[in-house]
Amino acid sequence: MTQIINRDRYALFALLLSGGLLCGAWFFEYVLGYAPCTMCYWQRHAHKVVLGVALLTLIYGQIAKQQGKSVPMMLNLLIILAFLGSAYFALWHVFVEFGWLEGPKACATGDVSVEGMSGQDLIDSFSKKIKPPACSDVVWSFLGLSMAGWNAVASLCGAAIGGLALRRKTT
Repeated sequence: MTQIINRDRYALFALLLSGGLLCGAWFFEYVLGYAPCTMCYWQRHAHKVVLGVALLTLIYGQIAKQQGKSVPMMLNLLIILAFLGSAYFALWHVFVEFGWLEGPKACATGDVSVEGMSGQDLIDSFSKKIKPPACSDVVWSFLGLSMAGWNAVASLCGAAIGGLALRRKTT
């Protein structure tokens, strides 16, 4: 039976997973209007690292395939580490949401709403620094998990699948 994900195909899987999560975050921000907090941005940066390493792995993998070789294990390990980095930031964010840990000082609350503002208030707000929402606020959840919680689950699954993929023979 042919394995679906092995170490030659793991980079494509990682690219699709992180790309999907990042596009989902942008959908929530730009289409549904959920402003991201500071820790949300950190999680996005971790997925950008996954995307970069996965893309590099795919390119290098094509070159290696032409030479009859497989993808070097080190590149896949870097993808796994990037997924674990995303999971770290996501779990930290979840712990901040539950009040189990304190968030960084950059996570202080700030109101980015313009409702109830007069024209002069709006003009005056241009001279003030815009603050994202507090990291402790859960603005959306599904089945009891916030966006950070779902990111933690997806990132840990991405890392675990990578570990399994490294054990599978290439085709």
